[in-house]
Amino acid sequence: MKKMSRQDKLIPTRKQAYFQISENLYGENEVIKVTFNNNGAHHGETYVYDHDDLYDKTIHHLMTLPVWQNERIYTSINNIPGWAMDTGLVERIN
Repeated sequence: MKKMSRQDKLIPTRKQAYFQISENLYGENEVIKVTFNNNGAHHGETYVYDHDDLYDKTIHHLMTLPVWQNERIYTSINNIPGWAMDTGLVERIN
């Protein structure tokens, strides 16, 4: 029997063109699929991540960011930030 990879278990529930992590989405059990379409360096690249798992793993870092302190949300239309990629919880799928 083939062992399921982590990627096989991540079934997107939300599709968007930007990376997002936010307090408002926490607890909603969203698996986010991001396909960048801004004609930048990552145009056409697709990534998937479990929002709540990433939130749990990075909340200490997020709390140090001024945007998080003010808005309780972090977004990027250009890429997946290094601190998120470094967790191993964000998978590039193409």
